[in-house]
Amino acid sequence: MQRWFAVGSSTILLLVALMAGCGGGSSNKNTVAQVNLTPAAVSVVAGQVAPLSVTAKDSSFVDVSTAFTFNSSDPRLVTVSPSGQVCGGVWDTTFVTCNGLDANGNPLVGSATVTATAAGVTSSPVVVTVHPGVTAVTITNDIPANSCFSANQTHQFSAHACSASATPHDVTGPCAPNAKDITNLVGAFTWNSTNFGAVTVDANGLATAHAPGLSQIIASAGSSSSPFVDFKTCMPVRLTVHIPGDPPGQPTESATINVSDTKTLEVDMTDENGTVVNNVPGVGLLSNNTAVATMIGTTLTGVSGGGAGILAACAPPSCGVGINQPVYSNLFGVTVNGASPATTVYVASKDLAQVSTIIPIDTSKTPPAAGTQITLPGHPNSFIFSSDGSRAFIGTDAGLVILDATTNTGVLAAPEAVGTVLAVSPDGNQAIISNAPNDPVVLNHRLRFYNATTGALTTFILHNAVAAAFNADGFKAYVGASDGKIYVFSPFLTLQTLSPGGSFSSVAMLPSGSFAFLANSTALNTFNVCNNSQNTSAPTNSAPKLLGSILNTDQIVALDSTGLNIETVNMGAPASGFCPPTVSFSNSFIDFLAGPFTANQLIVPGNAAHIVVLPKGQNRIFSAVPGSGPGVANLTAGATEALAGGMTLDGNTLWVGVQGDHTLHRINLTTLTDEFQMQPNVNGAQSTPDIIAVRPK
Repeated sequence: MQRWFAVGSSTILLLVALMAGCGGGSSNKNTVAQVNLTPAAVSVVAGQVAPLSVTAKDSSFVDVSTAFTFNSSDPRLVTVSPSGQVCGGVWDTTFVTCNGLDANGNPLVGSATVTATAAGVTSSPVVVTVHPGVTAVTITNDIPANSCFSANQTHQFSAHACSASATPHDVTGPCAPNAKDITNLVGAFTWNSTNFGAVTVDANGLATAHAPGLSQIIASAGSSSSPFVDFKTCMPVRLTVHIPGDPPGQPTESATINVSDTKTLEVDMTDENGTVVNNVPGVGLLSNNTAVATMIGTTLTGVSGGGAGILAACAPPSCGVGINQPVYSNLFGVTVNGASPATTVYVASKDLAQVSTIIPIDTSKTPPAAGTQITLPGHPNSFIFSSDGSRAFIGTDAGLVILDATTNTGVLAAPEAVGTVLAVSPDGNQAIISNAPNDPVVLNHRLRFYNATTGALTTFILHNAVAAAFNADGFKAYVGASDGKIYVFSPFLTLQTLSPGGSFSSVAMLPSGSFAFLANSTALNTFNVCNNSQNTSAPTNSAPKLLGSILNTDQIVALDSTGLNIETVNMGAPASGFCPPTVSFSNSFIDFLAGPFTANQLIVPGNAAHIVVLPKGQNRIFSAVPGSGPGVANLTAGATEALAGGMTLDGNTLWVGVQGDHTLHRINLTTLTDEFQMQPNVNGAQSTPDIIAVRPK
């Protein structure tokens, strides 16, 4: 018996006025055309109460303010209060107490229907089932172990309701000893899925698979719920991005387009059951270089000359939820014809003796001209743009600064995040900052992850982090430390620490997302992104110091002491399950024919038009094009060494800050000539411009 405090009539036919928004309009306004009573079924323990919701709509489906009457088909079993509260029994005259016992003191059992009426319009009936107390609910789990369901496949679940009993019942059945199976008394169960993206379940327990991922199914009766039962929608074994209409087995996986050209792409999936699904749900297409090519839905659009890769990712939050092992497609390579438009080159200096400023250079002017200097709250040490060029993250000794590239204004976003910006996510919303490159005291080292969308700063007491990279969808980032550790960060997972040993100096992600490459003091290390396991096959025998990615092909550039290793990565289907994929490597080497050297920087454009190396202590720049020999651009007199640089998207123009004459140089990479020099006067004429960033567009 349950008490419910309310007031109202003592009749079985009850009246309630529910207010809704009203106003002037056509004659249909305030005319009831439909009455909706929900939920469709209610299951209550005798003497307990459950709410109903009722609304009236006019012919335009707008709420109508009106009065309702409720009616029960069996008022000895089910009654309704003026506020729409269903009693599993009979309300008292004041609608305070719900009496669920019959004349002999036994709990009521049975079912009745309840309807609501307004202005002569009656709702569909709601079935109300009254039953003894449910102490447990079980689901019959007949899904084979380690199995999964392909998209749109269904599975029928069944549930049982149990009620505690003084004598043993169903010793071998669905209810535990000393519990009675009362399933036939409780009416409909309430079914739920913990991950509706992966599977939905209807009111009858029929589950339907949707996007890849893991969910738990739950059945409820009264206040009791079943234990979870796992339901897995199959993960992809292979994802293929291609042009629609390709012949079977012959996908078109690259395109050369012009600026503003569009193409439609689609994704096919082969899942763990071997089922092929076209336009697989939950798997989105994305570009790894949005300044060159964008991907909106299934439409590819050329934005600026250069190279980009299009890939499909099955990763949380839209795909693979509950499994959390991302699967990536092949890379659809895009080359956009045309030269890069004029942009802005940002110049700064790490010189601690000078005022902290950044000078924007407008390259649309002839000759390029310095704009109004941007004052920073601290001395800069790093400057990285987001892929689309809308914002940049600047590391300073006063904290993390975010530059709005449209207005050329900087904001101190996180004063605690003192250090070097190691990486920025492709969408420009996350940045990784470490003070290890600047602070010699290891115990002071902190690794920080900043979210520009929320302003949240996550700090870890982790040491010696010196290099990092995000993969194309931002699901994971790999951070290399000089003490041989690797930190794997994801907004959706707990930070993981790997300890392969050696010393790491550079990180690059495979453009299609499946592998992370880290330059170790002993070798080039490769890790499977899906499960962070190390790949034992070695792409090269050298121990490179700097790495880069060619974004429109699945190639990694590894710089060693004499030249470039161009690593081509070929992925195959997993040996078993869906993670990790099989992989093979092919390597070509470009020797700069200059003997051993140390590099200040490796610069790799998205289309590999010209890969550039800035050697230490030399007044020249090395250039290489995969498939061709090396080249050299000599700096003009007075320039002793190129310290830092940035490149236009088309890979044909390089801007470098040089030691010696403290100037900014523009290098024409198609002719390998130092064609323009200027004094940016950053922090005074004698400060070396050793921080260079070219806005992507």
